[in-house]
Amino acid sequence: MSLILESLAFLLGGLGVFLLGMRFMSDGLQTVAGPSLKNLIGAVTNNRFLGVLVGLVVTCLVQSSAITTVMAIGFVNAEMMLLKQAIGVIMGANVGTTITGWVLVLDIGKYGLPLAGICALFFCFAKNERLRYTMYAILGVGLVFIGLETMKDALEPLATSEKFRSVFAMFSADTFSGIIKCVVVGCLLTALVQSSSATLGVTIALAYQGLICFETSAALILGQNIGSTITAFIASIGTSKAARRVALFHIIFNVLGVLWVVLLFRPYLHFIQFTLEHLLNIAPSAVTPRIEYSKENITTAIATFHTAFNVVNLFVFLPFTGYIAKILEKCFNRHAPQKKLVATKLENQLLSSPFAAITHSSREILGMGERVNVMLDDLAECLKNGPESKKRKEAVFAGEAHLDSAQEEVTNFLTRLLSGRASQSIANDAERQLRMSDDLETASDYIAQILKLHLRLQDNNLQFDEEHSQGLLSLHEKNKALIELVLQQINNPRDFQQLEAIQQAGFEITQLVRSLRSMHWSRLAEEQYEPLISTTYTDMLSSYRKIKEHLVQVAETISLPSA
Repeated sequence: MSLILESLAFLLGGLGVFLLGMRFMSDGLQTVAGPSLKNLIGAVTNNRFLGVLVGLVVTCLVQSSAITTVMAIGFVNAEMMLLKQAIGVIMGANVGTTITGWVLVLDIGKYGLPLAGICALFFCFAKNERLRYTMYAILGVGLVFIGLETMKDALEPLATSEKFRSVFAMFSADTFSGIIKCVVVGCLLTALVQSSSATLGVTIALAYQGLICFETSAALILGQNIGSTITAFIASIGTSKAARRVALFHIIFNVLGVLWVVLLFRPYLHFIQFTLEHLLNIAPSAVTPRIEYSKENITTAIATFHTAFNVVNLFVFLPFTGYIAKILEKCFNRHAPQKKLVATKLENQLLSSPFAAITHSSREILGMGERVNVMLDDLAECLKNGPESKKRKEAVFAGEAHLDSAQEEVTNFLTRLLSGRASQSIANDAERQLRMSDDLETASDYIAQILKLHLRLQDNNLQFDEEHSQGLLSLHEKNKALIELVLQQINNPRDFQQLEAIQQAGFEITQLVRSLRSMHWSRLAEEQYEPLISTTYTDMLSSYRKIKEHLVQVAETISLPSA
């Protein structure tokens, strides 16, 4: 009993180190490849092949199909990606996740500790962030192999125990019911640990020690592919209909893929055997009713099965992506449950991928800027007392309330991001976005303030004369032109000529405010005005100047160089 407990303790310890290594590898690669990932996501089009390629490459870089799938769900929910595009990305992600198996094929297990140790030293003492996180990713690779070797060693004493071997004999894939049993076990274990890579590592460790045969390993992997969909399913809860359709496709794709392989299990295993013999020159150590591989080749055999399964599924389903999208469009016709986040489309699930999170939040900052732009349009109609001024008045106050909520949600989201595993560059971006959201929200407050001042005049049956009105409208138009320049700057933050144009526009607004105030004081000395008209006019001028200041600050903040 003590031997079993000791082995299980080391097995769990190895699994923990393995998972930690995967996390380090994922975080490091995301940090190093952040700009490339952004470009890849932006390259997704309706071209199904390009979507597959993007999903494959992104998953290879982030080392997690779950992260890629959650990203796809989040982007669809934020209307940054269409359902048809996300389908291609998910199919590619399923192929990309098989890279983990091939990493484990590398015969560097004994070098795991020195590899991790040397990279840890670089990470601790190197000053260059790119170098540090490159070492961080390689450190993760070292930990993965340390974890895998620990699991193998933990299981070695149990491999000679007949009692222990009899337990695993219960999960043999010799019969159809046995195959189903193994699929269910693989599914449940993956759903439990939330990582198909981890269960793959355990499967390899068991097969390496001869506790399970190749057929059982293959059946477990089939179940792991189904279990990996649970993360996406959880991420889709409470999202838009389109986002939930993405999660549903992920489940359908994996379940149907497993189903046909289960039905053709034996012929498919012989196909894998043929592939290994003719492409990799790896022959089975024995072919009885079972296909057996030696310790040296079992990892390669499992990795080949895993990759072949997902690649074949890709080619089976790829021609039907258009039809699948149409079928999914008919799903979830009922209204989605109300989300807690009401002003933005931020998805807390994306916090597991700092790059995806910061990309997602940047779109919300742009949305806040666009809302300020619309508020200025509505305010102009109110100041002109147009026929739709009542509706426009309500729209201004609704916009201000919306931006209040959006700013709060962005702040909460980015605060959680900063409290996590964000790299310095992502942390800098998050801090910039926090400043920008605060400035945009404050600008909306001043827009609403101008409308309140205007309505106060109306309530007292007062109005500005033609000269004062035209001066305010001229100032308004300059602020309207300014926000449009700022929106362009948000979309292209490194356009410093644009920044200069924004700063010049801000200077012109300041000069105009001074000129209008001076004109007002001069006329006040010559003419008699209602005190409320005078104070309201100067307060409006100050509010327009404040709007200008906050909009210029947005452009200056987003243009700050990364540390």
